This record gives sequence, C-alpha cells and structure tokens, in this order.
Amino acid sequence: MFVSPRFYWIPLNIPASAATSYFRNGAVQQITPNITINGSPIADGNSLWNAANPDTSIEGTLAVQLGFMPPELYAFIMGDTSEELTNTPFPVVDEEITIPTEAPYTVKLKHTPIDGTLIVVDKDAKPWEKAASEAEAGKYLVNATNKDTLEFVAADAGKALFVSYDYQAAKATRFGLPKTPVRPAYQLVISTEATGEDDSLCEAAVIVDRCKVLGSINPPQQGGTPQSITITFTILKPRGNNRAVDYTITPIE
Repeated sequence: MFVSPRFYWIPLNIPASAATSYFRNGAVQQITPNITINGSPIADGNSLWNAANPDTSIEGTLAVQLGFMPPELYAFIMGDTSEELTNTPFPVVDEEITIPTEAPYTVKLKHTPIDGTLIVVDKDAKPWEKAASEAEAGKYLVNATNKDTLEFVAADAGKALFVSYDYQAAKATRFGLPKTPVRPAYQLVISTEATGEDDSLCEAAVIVDRCKVLGSINPPQQGGTPQSITITFTILKPRGNNRAVDYTITPIE
C-alpha cells in the first residue's frame, strides 16, 4: 500500500531542471494505477469457446487525487504558464454595500475603482446614476478626494446596493486556457513509501516513461470549501526499449 505519495513531471529529451519540470503539486491524497488489456476473440466453429483471444491493445492510466487544484498545476496541464503581475487591473463583481442609517451617508469600498469602471445597482439590478456635483436621491457621488468613498443622501439611508468595478492590484498571478494549447508528453516520477504484507516499510518509486493528462481537467475551485480533485494521466507508448511503467522498491533500513 502506498502512503504519502509525491510526484513530479519531467520533459522528454530535455535535462530535468526546476525551470522545465513541475514540482510541489499540492496535497496528494492517493494515486490509483489502472491497466486494461484488450483482446479480439477468434471464434471456434466446433466449440462454444473461442479458439483464441490475442491481445490487440493495452491501456494504462494513473489517477492522482489532490486535496485541491493549485493554479500553477492547472496552468502547467493546460500548456500555459502562470505570470506574476504588478499594478494590473483586477475586477470586483457585486461588492455588497449598505448605505448608513445615520449621517454621514458615506460608504468606503474595499478598493479604489479605476476611473470609468464603476457600476452601481440596487437589489433588483436597477442602475444608479452618478451625480454630477452633489449626491441626491437615487444617485451617488464619488468623493473628490477619496476615490474609494461613495456619498449618498438621507432619503436612501439603509438601502442595499451592489458595486462592480476594476481596481489596480499591486500583485496578481495570471493563468488560463491558451487559444492554442501546446501540451507535450512528459515523464512522470512518483516517490512514496509502501507497506508490505509484514507491515515492513519500503521506499517506492514509480516512473512512467511517457504520459499525458487527458479527459476532464477542472480549473481551480472558485469559493466554498476546497474539494478533492482527480487528474488522470494516460500512459503512452514508451520510448525505445523502455518499460511503459517501472516500479522500484527498496527497504527502509
């Protein structure tokens, strides 16, 4: 039984390095291998049993269950790279605010909106207009000195509003789905510990010569309690005389 599995990916035909390989994949909960051998039965005209069933193909997968999907891992799988940005526009959608019931009737937003991006609506999605010089009923005013502060009047006290805008984020990480993803095959290396029938501990290594992540690839979860996700490596035809999968075990002294 495998315990505490860890894995990383190495590009094919390129020396492994921190720049070209992917390490630190988050919390690996379990790794489940699966091998399927397909055959093509040949009927025997003199028997209900098939005369032969030669192997026609072999399929292999490794399902890796993670505690969550790290953004950098998702970018790597999708053939993208994560970018570290500074001073970049970032959207805020439906920031909920409530106009105070007592003066001053002002609300400070979480961030300072970029000019021209501010949208204010009520609970029924009815737009509120920006006042020209002074706040008035059904209209708001952006404070001239503090651009993150909205001003209202007593007639609108207690009303709930929703504000959307862009602000200038000091730091951000960007990744996504490229227009034309380039997803090469990689070598997969799994390092773990295993327990034998006598409960003795061993170090175990599994090396997949060529593989690729196929099937459903869910992006990082947005909100809520992080849920486990599974990514499936499809084992490909190995290079040269290599094994498709190598298992190596050494006892822990």
